[in-house]
Amino acid sequence: MDAYGIFLGGFHIDAQTFEALFGMIVVMVMLRLELFRRAVNGRPGEAAPSADKYKKLLRECAPEAIGTLACILLVIALRSRGDTIGESMDERSREAWEAIKAQWPVLMTADTLLALQVMLRLIVVLSAVLRSGNGKTSPLLEECALLWFGGAAARSAVLMHSKAYWLEGPVGGMIPTILEVMLAPLLFLLGKQALRRSTLTMTVVTVLVGIFAQRNNIHLAEEQEANLLFTAAHSFELLSAVLYLGRTLLADNDSPDFEFSLTFTHFVMVVQQSLAVYFWLQAFEPDTVSGTGLGIAAIQLSCLGQLCAYLAAASLHIATWFVDEANQPIHAHL
Repeated sequence: MDAYGIFLGGFHIDAQTFEALFGMIVVMVMLRLELFRRAVNGRPGEAAPSADKYKKLLRECAPEAIGTLACILLVIALRSRGDTIGESMDERSREAWEAIKAQWPVLMTADTLLALQVMLRLIVVLSAVLRSGNGKTSPLLEECALLWFGGAAARSAVLMHSKAYWLEGPVGGMIPTILEVMLAPLLFLLGKQALRRSTLTMTVVTVLVGIFAQRNNIHLAEEQEANLLFTAAHSFELLSAVLYLGRTLLADNDSPDFEFSLTFTHFVMVVQQSLAVYFWLQAFEPDTVSGTGLGIAAIQLSCLGQLCAYLAAASLHIATWFVDEANQPIHAHL
């Protein structure tokens, strides 16, 4: 990373490219908002239903919103304790630790991003589990959840094999580790039906993921099996994100209540994956992490691919929401 851009798997992407992409996104958002504003102003009676819809969104997603707020408050509380591990380090480790703290003055360490990601993932999965009995089809269910379960199981195995992959800092240690392990059984509950009918397919996918991880992995830990499993976890998660997008494209849910909870899911999936993308693009210098094959680029590309899939799914959901709202019958107000 430098002041003029970032390195992605040895390739430098200049800052002007990111500025252009950001400008395009801003223009598209502003254009969409302006078109929606004109549509509403041109049709009396449309503004009120829209406001009611947003109010109902907050009411229906209150449990998820409270859980998300609790996670953020927990991160703030743990961060406010200050440095609790620097004093126990030797002189050499303390110098490296102080350098990390200088790079991340607010979060203290980049690992805080991944800790918050784990918390947000748990909120989304818990919401899907609690709402899975309503008879509606969520993008997170069945094969999507089963693939994500593969990633969660691989991550759990990584944490058991090597402490090198444990998160550090004020929000690191046991808390994110326990939350990460909790994800696996919850995802299995969401995807167990798909396992019965797609056992052969999932077996083939697992073998292919294993071959890919064998040829492309990073060397963060001395235990090679942990390095392989870490790449496998990201591969499973990328496949799950692609399937998440596909299920969103094919989804046909008319229940308003389900639509509101799904809006929350799309939003949080984008946010949590943005944290991982920022971490893997900013936390490591391009030549500081060795690897096999693609090395760290395999992780970076996986995270970017997941973010693109979740952004596309969220954009499609939002567009469908506005289209459905615009097609609502207009009632005359007497």
